[in-house]
Amino acid sequence: MRLVPMWTLDAGLTMAAQVQAGSRKFGYHVALGGGVLNRGESFKDLDVYFLPLDSDTMSPDSAGVLTWLESLWGVSESINDPNYGPSPYYKLKLKFYPENRRIDVFVVGG
Repeated sequence: MRLVPMWTLDAGLTMAAQVQAGSRKFGYHVALGGGVLNRGESFKDLDVYFLPLDSDTMSPDSAGVLTWLESLWGVSESINDPNYGPSPYYKLKLKFYPENRRIDVFVVGG
């Protein structure tokens, strides 16, 4: 019996496209990473990265993007996983569970 993956590349691309347009108003691009990008599927989560736009007129707003994501996906939880140790690069490391499927969010800067 083959298990059904929690996330596929197609589902991850759809999710990334849905949040990409809105993320720009907070000064971010969206990128995928992790198992979905590397293997085309994940049985655990979807890794979504928010990277600052290269802009002279807009600074990344991590608080704004967090509020916006919580309005879309519900309340977030901090990632306290030993596999994700302390990092000087991420402003936020969060997990969400929209529709009972985990999304890990990594926000750079802001």
